[in-house]
Amino acid sequence: MAGYTKRPKTQIPLHIKLLFGAAGVVAAALVAALILLVDLDAKPIPASPVPETHSVSDAADTSSSTTTTPQEPVRLSEYITVVPETTPDTTATKRTTSETVQTTTSGTTTTPAPETTETTSSAPETTETDAVTESAAKTTAPPPSNDTYDKSYFANDLFIGDSIYTGLYLYDYFPNNQVFAKVGLNPQSARITRINGYTAVRRATEGKPAHIFIMLGTNGLAYMSPSFMADELKALVGELKEASPDSSIYIVSIPPVTKVHEQAGQETMEMVNKYNGLLKDMCGECSAEYLDLCSQLQDENGYFSSLYAEADGMHFLGAAYKKMLAYFYKETQ
Repeated sequence: MAGYTKRPKTQIPLHIKLLFGAAGVVAAALVAALILLVDLDAKPIPASPVPETHSVSDAADTSSSTTTTPQEPVRLSEYITVVPETTPDTTATKRTTSETVQTTTSGTTTTPAPETTETTSSAPETTETDAVTESAAKTTAPPPSNDTYDKSYFANDLFIGDSIYTGLYLYDYFPNNQVFAKVGLNPQSARITRINGYTAVRRATEGKPAHIFIMLGTNGLAYMSPSFMADELKALVGELKEASPDSSIYIVSIPPVTKVHEQAGQETMEMVNKYNGLLKDMCGECSAEYLDLCSQLQDENGYFSSLYAEADGMHFLGAAYKKMLAYFYKETQ
């Protein structure tokens, strides 16, 4: 037939050729992959550094780590710093652990271990002030707790004295009009001194107190004779009795001094005891009552007890005022 060309028997279709070509590419890729895997198996792959883990145990005080063990360790060093942390209720420990490992294995470099800090307690630390307070509480006994009194019992009383008695209104034990006291007052000056326009006698005249408690003489020990002060106090008692006949008048012994004050100052316990002895005798002559406060404030050695004495060895701590008023309350019932 005209125009017809007969296809050769040996010619392969195009889609068959493409199929065979793709198969050849896949086969070549598989062969290459197999060759690469075989080559990798023949060579060791260096292991990448593994971070070491640490655990700190307070109970056993040990450190443990989990890591790859090097074949040839050159140095293994462990530094443990223990910092005590004191708290009021428990003792905690801060422990910082760091470890450095070096090896000579091929392909391995020095690997510093991560630093681990563990705090076993978050309670606040004890301050130095707290420690000092706690130490003082252990070494100094508290004042006796039986120093009780009824404040209303003294509601219409008058207190005449020096700087020690000023604490009675400065610390709100009594109002100003019940306390006739001034720094430096002594038996002689107490008869003529005016405080807020009033003398001691005028206070007694207008107030007509139920009790009058007089404690004077400490300020004159260093430069006045004990007998002169006792005579001046006797004259003051006579003036008060005339101004307020119904008032009960009490002469209070002056307080002791500390041993340190005696060694460093001018007042001594010998002077205190001599003057108080004269006051006791004088009370029998002017119909006044004597109150031996001095013995109530002494320690076992006869000096001003540290439970009641201020730092200067003469003036009162707060506990001394309570002791004094409790003693007055008990002795004047």
